[in-house]
Amino acid sequence: MTHQERILQNGYCIFDLTKSSDADATTPIEFRYTAIMLCVEGEAIIEANMQNYRFVKGDCICMGNVLYKRTMKMSDDFRGRVLVCKSSFAFDTIVGIPTGFLESIYVSPIINIADKKEWALINNHFDNLSLMQDKHLGVRHLELVALTFRAVVLLMASFRGTANLEQAYYNHGDVYYRNFIELIDEHVKQEHDVAFYAERLHITAKYLNELCKQKSDHKAKEIISSFLISKIKQEIIMSGKSIKTIAYEYGFSDQSSMGKFFTKITGQSPSEFRKGYKIPQNLEG
Repeated sequence: MTHQERILQNGYCIFDLTKSSDADATTPIEFRYTAIMLCVEGEAIIEANMQNYRFVKGDCICMGNVLYKRTMKMSDDFRGRVLVCKSSFAFDTIVGIPTGFLESIYVSPIINIADKKEWALINNHFDNLSLMQDKHLGVRHLELVALTFRAVVLLMASFRGTANLEQAYYNHGDVYYRNFIELIDEHVKQEHDVAFYAERLHITAKYLNELCKQKSDHKAKEIISSFLISKIKQEIIMSGKSIKTIAYEYGFSDQSSMGKFFTKITGQSPSEFRKGYKIPQNLEG
């Protein structure tokens, strides 16, 4: 059974990743899942949502609703443990976990786990998930998986720092913010305005902005733009479409409008980004 088949059947998949185990790891692929990875040995460069992350022994990386990913480079001794699940499953499982932590992993997804006991704790949960993947536990199987996945995320929140755990665990603001992020991922290709999302959430644009500032220290428009840029970058690199076609497909009036938006945020034009994009030749690249 392939990884994709396991995710579709069970809602999640857990597997080891080494330089020899996944010949296609360096190929950009549509991902659209939530992923947690442990670096057991060696190091690698992971690319997700057009950002590069150096991944070394003892690191744990958590990424929610990844648009696409690839492993750009692995050392010969690299070994990672990868947990992948449907983002809808992850969202349902982590409701109530402090939003400060969830936002912090969006900004800085890598946590280094130096304490041996902490490393053993999180590895034990990965072991349990691996066992449950191979042996279905009847009607309670999904519930047990969800509890174990939640425990992994809570451990990561604890390792990141206790300050995040002091926040209120569950309130209406958390729900609105979570739903806002989901709506952006679904509609940002055509909808770039805060008013659209506020209307869909049945709240005012002013309240949505206040909520985003509280949860992430960013305005709602900035969050929308961040998602939009990630998806446009993905299209530029992976689709082979012209810049003009991408501009129209992403709701811009013309190529020039998208070019100005792209350049303002990234510091380079879409054409410059496409021309300059390349895989580093070594781990120091």
